[in-house]
Amino acid sequence: MIESNTILLYYAPQSFPCGENSSCCGPTGQSPEELAQYQSALEKAFPSVKVELINVDKASGGRLNLNRDAAAIKLLNSFGPAACPIIAVGGEVVSIGPPVLEELTALLGEKLPKREDFSLRSK
Repeated sequence: MIESNTILLYYAPQSFPCGENSSCCGPTGQSPEELAQYQSALEKAFPSVKVELINVDKASGGRLNLNRDAAAIKLLNSFGPAACPIIAVGGEVVSIGPPVLEELTALLGEKLPKREDFSLRSK
């Protein structure tokens, strides 16, 4: 079951295809610092919601689940890891590529259950 109170943040670990000091191209993927910044900002904006980081790179141990990750898998099949970070809620993709956090939190606010919805479920 896809939970609507969990933000899924799909990422490709940062790598340097031509070497760290290469002048031909820069790094691809997300750095640990970048992921920590996204996760921290989302947890601060939505304290009752869990943020789950999902590695999409099989070579570095990533595993996707067809039931949970179908929408992200479609994007990854079309655009590859350049689509990352991909942010989804309840099986629906909300954002692809590096987000503007203010815009992202506004979009997520429309998709996530309201706090009163959580309190009703716990009764």
